[in-house]
Amino acid sequence: MSPVKPLRLAVVGFGRVGQVCAELISLSHDLSLAAIVRRAASAGGKLPETLRSIPVTTHIGQARDVDVALLCVPTNAVMETAYQILQHGIPIVDCATLHGEALHAHKNAIHKVALHHRAQAIVGAGWDPGALSVFRSWFALLTPGGSTETRHHTGISLRHTTMARSMVGVKDALCAEVRATDGRLQRYVYVELEQGADADRITQAVRADPLFLRENTQVFPVESLAELEQEGRGVVLDRRGPPGRFGHHHLLLEARLDDAVLTAQVMVAAARALPQLNPGAYVLTEIPLSAMWGEKAEKAQQDWL
Repeated sequence: MSPVKPLRLAVVGFGRVGQVCAELISLSHDLSLAAIVRRAASAGGKLPETLRSIPVTTHIGQARDVDVALLCVPTNAVMETAYQILQHGIPIVDCATLHGEALHAHKNAIHKVALHHRAQAIVGAGWDPGALSVFRSWFALLTPGGSTETRHHTGISLRHTTMARSMVGVKDALCAEVRATDGRLQRYVYVELEQGADADRITQAVRADPLFLRENTQVFPVESLAELEQEGRGVVLDRRGPPGRFGHHHLLLEARLDDAVLTAQVMVAAARALPQLNPGAYVLTEIPLSAMWGEKAEKAQQDWL
């Protein structure tokens, strides 16, 4: 059997999400980077060393043999960019940060154009909406009649952070606060240690301090606090099922993340699914999960089922 031809992707827009998309594609075995499409004002900008051989254009029509275009442009520019690319019959994936009725209207508008040009489109394919929407949907399916709360920014406690930083052996510290599953406040203390410092001793000292003594405190030594802070966002997805004869279930997803990186991961995965779809527009909850694994679908099924 001859090997499957890699799917050729164009990255449209080269901000943070576009750059990560390009890097992910360049590291993939089943995808190839056909072109980077940039605004004329920035088309001459320097690319990372690993991408220097990739053609840079100012219009999708100048790119050759493009199977899918990843629209890594601001949300207010997505619709116009999508129209231009779909008119060439090129399938698209966008990461428009729209929710509710706004996302529904966006999908309907893209759907009409995609059908007219016999192309596929996946819209809102990022972290939120996108992957987080899938988690919300599954949580709701598992606990019908319940309620969901989404908290996007993990609170930072400056007072607790200052105390942790003052401890001997701690180079830097960051204290975040979240709600535990029982509703009580919980402290997460991330500490970057001085060379040779005893992590166990510092963990015990933090928990024994009067500021933390009556609180549920978790201490996490990290190699680089600066890298952790660059991740930038936290989210807690809290789903509480209704009381009744089927039990009172409580589902909790907690994450600390770089949403630009996760958005790029979702976009690249969604691109793999496009060839299996009929023309029209879709959101992520309508896409079979196996389709987004691409050539790794069979292994993923063995690993995760």
